[in-house]
Amino acid sequence: MARVESFRTVGRGALDSKSRISLTRVIRELVKVLGTGNLEGLTFKIQVNDAGQVLLSPEVSIPACEAWLYRNPQALAAVHSGLREAEQGPLVKRGAFAGFEDDEID
Repeated sequence: MARVESFRTVGRGALDSKSRISLTRVIRELVKVLGTGNLEGLTFKIQVNDAGQVLLSPEVSIPACEAWLYRNPQALAAVHSGLREAEQGPLVKRGAFAGFEDDEID
């Protein structure tokens, strides 16, 4: 996990009658940092230190059926490489592969 050494104040809040605090300003800042598409499925790891400071670390879950990719450095590198290639230039359309669904794979 990335380690961040500095924090910036984004607002102040007070507990309401049910001991809750609004994180609306925090979410606005997260949108700036992560982008709007990255908030879906977001959860927070909540940590408290001996000084009573609270740290909320945004996290997302990875489905178990996809976790293998993150455990396989070579496969993950290949995916990153393909994404970089796709960003860099025009793609070549190869047409549909629908006619090959019954072919044997060697």
